Amino acid sequence: MMEKHGDQSAPGEPSAKRTVKRAMAYPVLPPVSRVPLLWLSVGVAAAVLFTLIYLIEGVTRPGYNAWQQPVSALSLGPGGWIQQANFVVFGVGTLCLAGAWRMVLKGGIAYPLIRGVEGMVAILVGFVSQDPNGYPPGRTLTTPTLHGEIHIIGAFVLVWALILGFLVIAWRFARGLHWWGWAVYSVCSAVLTLVFIALFGMAQQHGGDAGLFERLAVSTEPVWEVLLLARLWSGAKGIRLL
Repeated sequence: MMEKHGDQSAPGEPSAKRTVKRAMAYPVLPPVSRVPLLWLSVGVAAAVLFTLIYLIEGVTRPGYNAWQQPVSALSLGPGGWIQQANFVVFGVGTLCLAGAWRMVLKGGIAYPLIRGVEGMVAILVGFVSQDPNGYPPGRTLTTPTLHGEIHIIGAFVLVWALILGFLVIAWRFARGLHWWGWAVYSVCSAVLTLVFIALFGMAQQHGGDAGLFERLAVSTEPVWEVLLLARLWSGAKGIRLL
């Protein structure tokens, strides 16, 4: 049913009637219940852990340059299993997020579906590592392997799922009276991710801080998730279920 936005009151209408009309146009939804909040917390914890592990590995792995090498390169060489497991745990956590968002957005399937694809692809790239390209030191393959190509495709899907997810949830936020700020923030996060990943590609082609730009691109989502989770746990009104 179409909602009427704004104050439709006639001039001189009593303020009590205007208040009732606003309440009917923007019904106050209850805060998100504890069960989906707990599942959201599990998924966000996995995203934060994923970020912490690749940051720590990036500065402690011998011969690895975190400023220039992509995160996926940590799946190679001695200790590569740590980043492989990191991708898998992150993927499982993202699947938990997908299920939680399905509970929060009753009747909404687009955003949970995108997060589900993101989770499954993250698990996939955990099992198929990229080809060596300067790391481990001195190792570069001139002919791409099948698993390397699959990894690149998976990484491409992950990035675009991240960007599309921001835009879809922004549209959802924009339909709620109390979530306009989050709609703007989500769109800005999508734009920043796109800009950073474009700079990552340029740096890879011309030699530069590709690793830095990739980390900036993939950090937009966990930061967004932590801030949103904090708001939901604080008892913020529920996201409008339109």
